[in-house]
Amino acid sequence: MKNRFWVVVAAVLIVLILLAGWIFGIGPQLSLISSTNSKRVAIEDSNAAAQSRLIHLKADYLGIDALKTKLADLKGSVPSTASIPTFVTELNSTANSNGVTVKSLSVSDARQYAPAPATPAGSSGKAPTPATTNALISGSNFVLIPVQFSISGDYAKVLNFVHDIQNGTRLFLVSTFSSTGATNTKAASLKDKNVQLVDSNISGFAYVILGQG
Repeated sequence: MKNRFWVVVAAVLIVLILLAGWIFGIGPQLSLISSTNSKRVAIEDSNAAAQSRLIHLKADYLGIDALKTKLADLKGSVPSTASIPTFVTELNSTANSNGVTVKSLSVSDARQYAPAPATPAGSSGKAPTPATTNALISGSNFVLIPVQFSISGDYAKVLNFVHDIQNGTRLFLVSTFSSTGATNTKAASLKDKNVQLVDSNISGFAYVILGQG
């Protein structure tokens, strides 16, 4: 009976020793290992995200020259100053390449940009549609320069000129266009009946954006 008692006591002691070892030794170590693994996974995820960003930055840097060229083109399209002489040179060059003649040119005072008014509500009772514009563009930094000029030449070539001047280096948008039969007396002597000489009046706007870096 006494031996059995000591066997039970010994068994209890062994269990207590094992439990104490778990609580004070193995358990904390396993918690530390788990915590360390979690931190390792977080660091690896962070490194993977940083590596991905680095790859994108390298790809963007490879295209930086193209971006610089595009930026230069945009600044040429809408410069930070009026640059009227440069625009006139482009206008004359476009006229010469299309075989038309610039007869007169006038440039009016610049004016501040004003957003287009919202489209009014229709009969269906829908709310007015706000005009679409960039929030970075305002009357304080965007300027319109009214330009009026007249040209003469074959009607088809005049139309080509109008197309080209709106797709040139400098942004220019035509607002009005009208044509009448040419007053040039040489028109009557032309043998080519497909040629229709006209005098055309064109009005439009060149643009300036202030504060460009």
